[in-house]
Formats: sequence, C-alpha cells, structure tokens
Amino acid sequence: MERAYDAIVVGSGFGGGIAACRLAEQGLSVCVLERGRRFGPGDYPDRLAQFPHALWHARRNPGGMFDVRIMRDVAVVTGAGVGGGSLVYANVQLRAPDEIFDDPAWPAAIDGRELDRFYARTEEALDPRTTPRTPLLPKVTAFETMARAAGREPLPLPIAVHFGPDRHHPFSGVFQQGCDNLGRCDVGCPRMSKNTIDITYIARAETLGAEVYPLHEVHDIHPPGRDGDPWRVGFRDLQYKTKGEVGAPLLVLAAGTVGTTRLLLENRRRLPRLSRALGSRYSGNGDALALALNPTADGVKGARTEFGPVMTSRIEELAERGLMIGDGGLPRSFDDVLEVLRGVRLLTGLGRIRVGMKNVASNLGLSDRALAPADMRVKRRTPIGDSLIFLCIGRDAADGEMRLTPVFRQFDIRFDRARSAALFDRMRETVTELCRAAGATAFFALDAGPLGNYITVHPLGGCPMSDDPATGVVDDAGKVHGYDGLYVLDGAIVPTAIGVNPSKTIAALAERGVEKLLEERGRAAGR
Repeated sequence: MERAYDAIVVGSGFGGGIAACRLAEQGLSVCVLERGRRFGPGDYPDRLAQFPHALWHARRNPGGMFDVRIMRDVAVVTGAGVGGGSLVYANVQLRAPDEIFDDPAWPAAIDGRELDRFYARTEEALDPRTTPRTPLLPKVTAFETMARAAGREPLPLPIAVHFGPDRHHPFSGVFQQGCDNLGRCDVGCPRMSKNTIDITYIARAETLGAEVYPLHEVHDIHPPGRDGDPWRVGFRDLQYKTKGEVGAPLLVLAAGTVGTTRLLLENRRRLPRLSRALGSRYSGNGDALALALNPTADGVKGARTEFGPVMTSRIEELAERGLMIGDGGLPRSFDDVLEVLRGVRLLTGLGRIRVGMKNVASNLGLSDRALAPADMRVKRRTPIGDSLIFLCIGRDAADGEMRLTPVFRQFDIRFDRARSAALFDRMRETVTELCRAAGATAFFALDAGPLGNYITVHPLGGCPMSDDPATGVVDDAGKVHGYDGLYVLDGAIVPTAIGVNPSKTIAALAERGVEKLLEERGRAAGR
C-alpha cells in the first residue's frame, strides 16, 4: 500500500465499487479499503452447520460474510466482503417508483427522470434479466397461481443473474457460469452466476490500476489541516492485527448505511461542521418476512422454493398499499434458518444464553452487539416442509435515529415501529389474503426470533441527502455539506424508504454522484 493516492474509497459494495471503478476509469490512483475478505466460488457455506462460521466479527471471525448487529430496537443484517452486500443479496434490480421522489425529503434535483440515465448505466455492469420461462420453475408457477387466485397480478423480477452458457462477463472479463437454479443467491453463488459488484465494477477497477485491500477496517478520519493537505484515514488490518494510515485529497465513504453513519458519528469531534441531521431518517425499508405454510391449493403446493434463483416474482401494490411482496427461497440445507426467525428454539443452550445476553446489553446501552460464530450454534429439526417464502417491503416512516448511546458511546438505532404500524398492518392483511388463496397457514414476522425486536436487510438513511444542510448531511451528489473532498455514496444518503429493493437506486445515486464529483474536479483543475 502506498502512503498517498488520488482517492480513497471506504467499502466495496454498490456505492464503493461503482466509485472505485469510475474514478479508476478517469486515471485516478484509487485505494479501496474493505473490512471483509475476498470470496471465490468455493468459499461460500453450503449447509447450515457452516453458517455460524459465515458470521463476520472483527476480532473473532473477520473472514465471515454476514454482519448481524443487535441494537435496542432493531437487528440489522448486512454483508461483509469485497463486493459488499451484493454478495448476499437476492439480485433484485428494481427502479424506485417515480412518486417516491415527490417526498420533500429528496433534493429538488433528484427524481425518476434525473436518475433514468444512471439506472441505465448500472445495467451495463449488472445486466439484469428476468428468470427464463423455459423450463418453468415450480416456484414461479405457484406464486403466479396464488397471486391470481387472490386477485393480484404477478410480475417477474429483474435480477442481476447470468442465465445461459459459461462466459466472460462483458463488462469486466471475469469468467462466470450460467445459473443452475441452486437457490443459493443469499448465501453466495458457487457458480459466480450473480453479477455481483466484485466481479463487475471492482474487477474492472482493478484492471485499471485500483488497489483493493480486504480485511482493512477504517476507524479514524482526519480532515485536511489546511488547503492542499489530504484527508487521512486510519485503519486496522484485521488479518495481521496492525494499524495503518493512508491519505488522499478525495475521500469517498461507502461502508454501507450502518458502517458509514457509525464512522461519521464516531469521528464527529474531528468533523465539527457535520450537519446536525447526521443519524437521522433511518429506515428499514419496511422489511418483513412472511410464510405461507403448507399450501394445499392446486397449482400452489409443491412450489420447491429451493429450486431456482432466490427471488423471481413480485406483487406490486405501491400505489394502493405502499408495499410490494416478492417470493423467496433457500437451499433445502438452510431451511432451518426460517425456524430461527419464527422463534423456534433451534439455538443450543449456550447459544441462547449468549444471544440473550447481547439483547440485554443492547437494552442497557451497550448496543451494536455483533453476533459471533459461537452465538449461532444450531441443532437440526424437521424441515418446515412445503411452504412459500415472502419478503415484504414498503414505505415505512423513515424516522428512525442512528446515534451513539449517552453513557457508553455505543452505536445504536432507535426505531419506533408503532409509527409505521399502518404499513405493517397492510402487509399482514395482504399476506393473509395470499395465504387464504394458497390454502396455507399464514405466518407474518416483524420480530426476528432471538435476534431482536425488528430485523431488516435493507437499512437506509443516517446521512440523508438534502438541499439544506440543516436537514441533510450531503447534497444531491453525495458531497458532505461543509467539507470539500468528502463524499458519501451508499444507502446512508437515501432520505426515505424506497418501497422496493433499494440496490438499484443506491447504485444509480452512486453513478450520478461520482459523475458530479468528476465534473467538479475537472472545473477545479481548469481554474
């Protein structure tokens, strides 16, 4: 690692990977610092017994890929590794509905028309497709039959998955195999069929000279002392247990909604001009899990949700109810995970005690407790059988707060679920109607079993964009109000719930932000 670069990017997911790629394309020397490891085709867990070892923990297991955090009001699941959340997401690439941007929380410059060009740009790399109709997957047929029986119109989901013969990815040149319907999108695809950020944007960035440093967790941010000085970033090498520092005139924070907001809160004393809005407008994007247990209706039973991409179809009721419901899936060897979320006592005695203690600690102000491998020892049970899995997403109130607790100065998220109760009631009602049409028993989960009061895999906000520094941390391009050379380009800048899977909108905002950044840099160089 050099001591200085043109740009430092913290994180390598949808925001950081895009920033690194586009900056490297313009000839800048780029350093990417990523807290997780690099994963290859044979590195992903393939059975439940391996899952505890996939939990990321800075000290006990920095090679994990799932970062599960227990807060007082919520539990948050994010990805760790080169490629960030793209490693463990269900590949859904949906544009945000235009009406989302009518919310006054968004800057005036941002709307669907403004983002159209940047949405299209992301598709050059992520290459979204709908699941082929031949062969027709049982889970697709079951979802469509159930939806129509309930008076809804099912729609295919565009997903960033390669279907077809083996190829070298046209954007990056990385070799990948075609999808073989393994149902492992959320736990890592061993065929590299997912068009993840590591094999698209990051791979292209590296061919252009960007340097990526896995297992490097950033903790300290030091602003320039005077004009011409660089931003300095302090990190820990989690593999060799050493510390280091690197500098650049340009610093892009893209450690994810939780990681970026935590980093700025912990460095706020060094950055006194940060907006008071830091930590505001947290949203879980209305996430909720639901199941249709043991369907009996013809055409719905026998869905085989383990066979095919994890998500293939959706029911969209954004205009009517402010929500969408997508199908889900898990490999058969992982279906006990659903039992954990249902609150069934699958954890071993010591695991239950450890998770319970972390819940108690979070309620006392020692929040931000990361699960470690020893916390999630599970015992096998009888599989839940023939059931449909739903991921519900909607427009929650986006009024949560990320903060440091008053006494222990631990990162925490306060989210009053009652303020979004109307949304969750509509979700429960919709799930009940779908399950009735499927001849199934409905299960709707807001609580996450032993993990916390409310769980999300799509955290947003904390560094919201806004035209006014009093109400937002960054401007419409992700530039931090009050600081030249400092940008945030990840889910933290999204000021509202999206109402659909947010990855494509985060990517489009990053594409737009880095374009604006380069334009500003060009103007400054021309003066």
